[in-house]
Amino acid sequence: MRDVIDPVESFNNLIRSWWKIVAVAILGGLISLAISFIIPPKYQAEATFHASIDFTQINYENMVGEYGDPLVWTQFEEDLALQAVQKVILTGTVNTFQYAQTLDPSIYPEEFRKNHQIQRHLANWYLRYRHEDPMIAQAIVNFWAEQAIEAFRSAQEEGNLESFVIADLTSLAELPETPIYQNRNVLILAGTVAGFFVGILIFDFRYRFVHQDNQEK
Repeated sequence: MRDVIDPVESFNNLIRSWWKIVAVAILGGLISLAISFIIPPKYQAEATFHASIDFTQINYENMVGEYGDPLVWTQFEEDLALQAVQKVILTGTVNTFQYAQTLDPSIYPEEFRKNHQIQRHLANWYLRYRHEDPMIAQAIVNFWAEQAIEAFRSAQEEGNLESFVIADLTSLAELPETPIYQNRNVLILAGTVAGFFVGILIFDFRYRFVHQDNQEK
């Protein structure tokens, strides 16, 4: 009967149709690959900050903790101190977004958020932005980076930021020459997985309803 589901037979049917399901999955991946070429490629501009700690300004020699143990400067404390660089960069988000809109009015808050990145690797902080126009990507990053280093110095002069944290803008963004394809691998993987499940649904439905209807007739 059509309304009686035999899981074992359904599974066996899927095993027999495995190559068809794989073909649908590959088709889904190829469609996603084609879509990735249709989506306009973006250029990524990058500025670099170098951050470090001036240990000559940190005197731990005569300091003790809660239980009388001498205090030791740990990697955790260093990482925490260097987070000040990221906080200062983030303070320029609103001004940079407003500046970005003067270059491209189609940039909306959500798109701006998705296309910028602040990332640390060892002693370096990287500020990146992606845009279809390489000159706009470069201009946004450089505007943001220069604002950030000025804000950092002002905060230290006003005493709002620890003086032992050292940060320099070591490189402004150059004009990117090669576009990047965002999430191409993710798109292909998603299309392949979606195709795989669509293939299962198609051939399972076909077996349960079309094939069994023909047998009953």
